[in-house]
Amino acid sequence: MSNHIENKPYLDFVRTLPCIFCRTDHAEPHHIISIGMGFMGGKAADIHTMPLCRGCHTEVHENPDDYPQTKWMVLTQEKAIKVGVLT
Repeated sequence: MSNHIENKPYLDFVRTLPCIFCRTDHAEPHHIISIGMGFMGGKAADIHTMPLCRGCHTEVHENPDDYPQTKWMVLTQEKAIKVGVLT
């Protein structure tokens, strides 16, 4: 069973943000991985994303424990709440 819950408006919002790590434009949503949230190989819900450019996205997938994904996810959610994308 997948825990994935889609939220296209949120993903569209995340795509408007710069990379949360290197601040480069043209970021894409990265679904949080390897943090013990019980996804069991499934994809995290769309609200569990953060903006990462292609290079940083690849690096986080190669070394997920080296990056503060939970912090980045929360910062992204807080931005979305401030502009009304999440309520």
